[in-house]
Amino acid sequence: MATPHRSPINPRKRIRHRKSIAKLRPDQLTALRTGFRRIQRLRDTNGFWYWAGIHGAPRYQCQHSPENGYDNLFLPWHRAYLYRLELALQTKEPRATLPWWDWPSSRSAGIPPAFAEQEIGGEPNPLAGSDLPPLLTEREGWPAHTWRQPRRPEELPDAQRVREILELPNFDDFSLQLEEQLHDRVHGWVGGTMKQVAVAAYDPIFWAHHTMVDRLWSLWQTTHSSRGPRPTLWRQVLRGLDMTVEDVLDTTALGYDYAGSTASRLVRAREAEPV
Repeated sequence: MATPHRSPINPRKRIRHRKSIAKLRPDQLTALRTGFRRIQRLRDTNGFWYWAGIHGAPRYQCQHSPENGYDNLFLPWHRAYLYRLELALQTKEPRATLPWWDWPSSRSAGIPPAFAEQEIGGEPNPLAGSDLPPLLTEREGWPAHTWRQPRRPEELPDAQRVREILELPNFDDFSLQLEEQLHDRVHGWVGGTMKQVAVAAYDPIFWAHHTMVDRLWSLWQTTHSSRGPRPTLWRQVLRGLDMTVEDVLDTTALGYDYAGSTASRLVRAREAEPV
């Protein structure tokens, strides 16, 4: 088994840059597909079913905003979740990194082609969907494969709404609005599997969607010079992921950053990897 390229406790980190799905080079897109194809075949703790099942069925470990909207762990939990899945990808394809789905730029075309094409080179496209585990199909009555029912592309969030939410100065307000006005809206826009918490993470586009959410938190942190959650929450364990809030407050401490959003980040040149 290949060793993941970084660890939460490794002081020497390679900084990799997550990119827009629309801007991946052909070799980067191939690496992404290869990583997903390989982990979709696994039936162990590096496998796609294992990680998708942490968010929804059968384990339901995901954390979303509380009713009062405060002390919100939605963003820290999902950052840790993406990080763990990315490491799983890299055990099978070390060059793979999670891309983000830029919703405003998709308001003319809808689902990005990388996730929409059903076949690549005569083989099923692993980004177009995935099988669901027998536990869900036989015992809980879900279809055998993920599905989508996207609405009109122009119903995706626009750039103005994204900017308005990024400008909110209070972290809890920002997190709640990002979750309810953007995150929830896109889940509903895709429809099908993505509309159901139980099975949303089994659709590969879930991961690009949430990487966009994480990117917006990263941009908010840079813009407002704030990590976000109150320090009293930093020691809180993010359930099911063996990480704390403090572990995920800095993306570069996890070994990644976002292409195009690094101008104010202090990343030493010898640590940085070319985009």
